[in-house]
Amino acid sequence: MSPIPVYVLVGGASQRFGADKASHPIDGEPWALHVGRRLAGPGGEVVLVGATAVGGARRIEDAVGVEGPVAGVLSALRDRLATLGSGRLVVASCDLIYPDPAWLAPLWDALDQREGMVAAAYHDAERWHPLPLVLETAALAAAEGYAALGGRSLHGLMNTTGATVVRWPGSRGGPPQANTPEDLLGALETAARGLHLRSPMPESPLFPS
Repeated sequence: MSPIPVYVLVGGASQRFGADKASHPIDGEPWALHVGRRLAGPGGEVVLVGATAVGGARRIEDAVGVEGPVAGVLSALRDRLATLGSGRLVVASCDLIYPDPAWLAPLWDALDQREGMVAAAYHDAERWHPLPLVLETAALAAAEGYAALGGRSLHGLMNTTGATVVRWPGSRGGPPQANTPEDLLGALETAARGLHLRSPMPESPLFPS
């Protein structure tokens, strides 16, 4: 995988968390940057999408006239196309817990193996877990059409784009994230005990094969 831009959505209201999640410190840096830098790796750009500006990272606004996280995805697709041309990008939420580039590899591979596919996301037995999401800029037309019909959910966007289904290789119901301070505290305590490994693939204790 070559370095690709990682767009971190920071436009949510953080109502369940009770404070702005994007700027909440994790390991000494704002949570949104923590997520973006871990996923981007060396040489990969981190772009924040939404209202919160943290850490001097480049920030773009959500797409105008669109509601929900789809507004951030649309803005990310347009920005990637305008600044780097056609190609791939990653969209992530700012509340992922110790994300790892290894999470992206199965999504990347799924797009490589399925000609014409424009999006790849994780799915368990019941539902999509769409973030982090790997997209091709070719998904822009479908995303704009979905938004024009009033669509706002990432789950609906996955269905509209015909996203490639990749089974999440664990038992936690998708990539770990925190929606409340209690969720975050529990996740950080788990990490401190050495159970939340940096690469939550099947060999991890939390993600048995």
